[in-house]
Amino acid sequence: MIFKVLLLLENNEFCKKCAKCCRSTEMILTRSDITMLEKKGYSDFYVRKGGFYRLLNINGKCVFLNLDNQCVIYENRPLGCRVYPLIYDEERGVVLDSECPLADSVGCEDLVKGVELIKLVLRELELTYNYAVNWSLVDKSIALLVSGCFS
Repeated sequence: MIFKVLLLLENNEFCKKCAKCCRSTEMILTRSDITMLEKKGYSDFYVRKGGFYRLLNINGKCVFLNLDNQCVIYENRPLGCRVYPLIYDEERGVVLDSECPLADSVGCEDLVKGVELIKLVLRELELTYNYAVNWSLVDKSIALLVSGCFS
C-alpha cells in the first residue's frame, strides 16, 4: 500500500497544475482533515475504503478538482495533499513520487521541510487509524532522500 502525501512549497510556481496527483488517487484523510473540511461547510467528500477514510473520486478524479484542473479547496487541502510529491510507501519508505512531472526538481530546502511535514502526516495516520508506521524505514529512506543536501 502506498500513502500519497504534498510538498508545502513557498513557491507556488513549482506546481504545473497538471492535476496528475488529483486523478485516480485515493488520498487518505486524517481526522483533522475531515474535521477542518466539515467546518468549512463541505460534506459528502470522503468514503471509507480499506480501513481508511479517503477523498471521494468521481469519474477518476478528486471530488474537489474542477474542470480547469484547479483544486477548489487548495488553501484548505488535506495534509496528504500538502506534502506531495513526497509519498510513504510501506516497502520503500518516504520517496518522491515519480508520477509527478516535477519530482526531480524539488530543492533541498523544500525537501527538508517536506520530510518534517510527512512525519506529521504519518503521526496523524497512527492516531487516526491506529496505523503502524515503520519508523526505522522512514528514517532510513529520509536519510537517503536528503543525503545530497548536506554533502
